[in-house]
Amino acid sequence: MSDPLTLSEFPARCAPPWAHLATVLVVVGSASLVPYAHPGLVDWRYWDRFDAAPLERALTLRAPDADETVALAQDVAPPLVAETMELAGAELDRLAGGPAVVRVPKPALAPPAGEGAESEAATLPGAATAANPLLVADDVLGDQSVWIEDPDATLGPLWRGFEELVRQRRSYVRIAHYGDSHAANDGITNVTRLLLQRRFGDGGHGFTLVQGRTQWYVHKGVQRSASDGWRLVNFLTGNAKDGAYGYGGVAADGGAGAAYTLGTAGTHTASRATLTWRSLGRATIAVALDGKPRKMVEISTPVGTDGSETWAFPDGKHTITWTVKAGRVRVFGAALERDRGVVYDSLGEVGARGTRWLNTGEAHLKAMLAQRPPDLVILNYGGNERLDKVSESKYLERMSRVVARLRSGRATTACLVLGPSDHGIRQRGQIVSDPAVLRIHGWQRTLARQSGCAFFDTLAFMGGEGAMGRWHKSGLGWADYSHFSPKGEQVMGVGMYRALMKGLRQWQATAAQRQPVSVPPHP
Repeated sequence: MSDPLTLSEFPARCAPPWAHLATVLVVVGSASLVPYAHPGLVDWRYWDRFDAAPLERALTLRAPDADETVALAQDVAPPLVAETMELAGAELDRLAGGPAVVRVPKPALAPPAGEGAESEAATLPGAATAANPLLVADDVLGDQSVWIEDPDATLGPLWRGFEELVRQRRSYVRIAHYGDSHAANDGITNVTRLLLQRRFGDGGHGFTLVQGRTQWYVHKGVQRSASDGWRLVNFLTGNAKDGAYGYGGVAADGGAGAAYTLGTAGTHTASRATLTWRSLGRATIAVALDGKPRKMVEISTPVGTDGSETWAFPDGKHTITWTVKAGRVRVFGAALERDRGVVYDSLGEVGARGTRWLNTGEAHLKAMLAQRPPDLVILNYGGNERLDKVSESKYLERMSRVVARLRSGRATTACLVLGPSDHGIRQRGQIVSDPAVLRIHGWQRTLARQSGCAFFDTLAFMGGEGAMGRWHKSGLGWADYSHFSPKGEQVMGVGMYRALMKGLRQWQATAAQRQPVSVPPHP
């Protein structure tokens, strides 16, 4: 029997529950501040700004009402009126009912009278035809006023790709969207993907990693899971001696028992799956499609050799699992695709900086891009670079090399630089733009011009300086004044889609004057 408590021992041995809770909160709070103690841990800082708003909203369960949201959205920027926000929601609601069953429609165009640019120009649409994806009507563009800046028509290969896809002269148009946290959760990219696929045909979800570096790595429209036993290597830290991080920048080394599962979700379907890897020695991978075993993959190539394999199956809802049965292998990721259409690969990572792609082996990355040759490479960085101490000349020198590397020397790969979105800081009780973002914004416009890329002014689209504070008030941004809310992601995704469609329409309008753009055939 235990000894009875004395009066002096009672507080220590029988502390009330709230005291234990307070201790836990202090420990957790202190741990969350560790990444702010050293610049080397900057990648692990998710909330960039301290603000009472998240706590206030959590305690009051308050969100802006519809009238407030619309009114504030009209103050954000001219293109972001209520119609834009309604369009985003309505488009996604309609797409949710079956975006994956959209096929590339047969072009409602007169057959070409002959060969060459002149005959093709004559067959371009001249009247509204619902079945003609190449026709971009005014209502598609809405009242948006910020468009892609491309004075040298560098996006010609992309526009020609859309045209050839519609005319059934190719199977795919591929877009590779590289970026930071804005792309890591597939929020913005998923909206643009669905709208493009609804217009030109659904080529499937595209590429996903085995695992992202953080829990915020998410992909819409697919189911993705990985077992224990994977060790990540990534281009941000450059922790792979061979510099081999694959197409998406993060790879997973796995031994016996490590498994990766990828499948369709919702109404989405697929008709093929492709797995890419690097040999770490002899290895065997078991494959199960919808729970039924398929022929195993036997890897016997020399260490450091990259490989891939594709499995075809009837178009529909499927799940495929790859399990390492023996040996070790580095898996770069897998893609779910369909027979034809637009494939929009979302390749974002939380904390990413564009310059970190210089950690990759140049020959290896070129080989990866040759496996999935993009018609358009999008670079969507800048939010994290604002925290770095780097000169303009050094930034431009490094990023110009990154642009060249991601285009992998292909002159027919179009390039689009998305200027950084606004990031706010509190100043005299107001939320203003971080001066570092404004600096990076100017550098990236210069980068685009010097590297032969088009440029989209994200800051102007948002409404200019101080925009993120207004977006937060209107429910379009989070209280860290750096990231978009789901509603804000919809607005951004629709804006990107509209900007691309405006570029396509402008390209078609100059069909008679433009020089033929040579685009090699795609698989």
